[in-house]
Amino acid sequence: MSVVIEKRIAILGLKRIGDAIYTLPLIQALKQEGNVAHITVFTEPQVAAIYEANPFIDDVLVFRKTDFWRHTLMQLKADRFDVCIVLHNAFKYALLPFLARIPMRVGYIKEGRGWLLTHKLPLPNTVTHRLEHNARLGDLLGVDARGLLPQIYFADEEAEKSQTLLKHLGLIAGGYVLMVVGSISPTRRWFHDRFAEVVKRIAVELKLTVIIVGGPDDVEAGESVMHLSGGLARNLAGRTSLRETILLMRSAAAMVTNDTGPMHVASAIGIPTITWYGAANEDEIAPPSPHTTILNARVPCSPCVKESCAHDLICLKGITPEMVITALKEKICPITF
Repeated sequence: MSVVIEKRIAILGLKRIGDAIYTLPLIQALKQEGNVAHITVFTEPQVAAIYEANPFIDDVLVFRKTDFWRHTLMQLKADRFDVCIVLHNAFKYALLPFLARIPMRVGYIKEGRGWLLTHKLPLPNTVTHRLEHNARLGDLLGVDARGLLPQIYFADEEAEKSQTLLKHLGLIAGGYVLMVVGSISPTRRWFHDRFAEVVKRIAVELKLTVIIVGGPDDVEAGESVMHLSGGLARNLAGRTSLRETILLMRSAAAMVTNDTGPMHVASAIGIPTITWYGAANEDEIAPPSPHTTILNARVPCSPCVKESCAHDLICLKGITPEMVITALKEKICPITF
């Protein structure tokens, strides 16, 4: 039974896009099943777009990393929350609701911070999917987030914004495939020449435009793939905000991507998505969408969950352009192929 009925809840959100995506079912369960009065998410600019237009969130407060702790503490004190869910596992984040004297403080025990929390669990000692990891915090409050999938929502006015964006870029809905060629970790980055081969085959065999998207750190990789593909791909990496990229996803035929935050967003939107796992643990972070195909070479050293590789990236070398293009065709042209 819910113990948060008519409560005001603060949620200290996570800093990475994929992690933020996996908190959405918990938020939905709290509002729908828990009947809470008000939910405020505290987050940073790089993930704020994930929460936009979400009907289960009442307020989103966005603070830069350098100001996050100070401003969050001030707001927690001012708004008189009944509950604070601490999704971060660091000590300093559990300290925030304690100092703000919030009665119910929920989170996992790590870094000796258990005494700061009123409702707490030990971290799982076996591989646990992020959705289950967050659902267990819901259990502490009497709500069940299992069975809910992450979803991205859109405001009514964003339909017009989407059309304007497509027109500005010379694109038509369903006439392009998005591609993310960067990633935060070297062990999650597929090879530029293989991306380029997929670009060529999409252009020739599927007659679709390929648009490379990503953040400022992905610009150089995007230029490389565009060059290797003979200019068949357009590089928009670093040129669109996260929310604009989300609008592009909404109208895309599909996405082909490394294991990245945008991959999790595309899966939550529900467009056909082709990705691959090697170093990362699929059992922990794989998107649950039925529209997402995950390729995996299943090499002996995978998943290593490392940022560097002593085995010449054999997990990524085992993913071929033929595997990617075949999976893509099966998703967007299931009858023909």
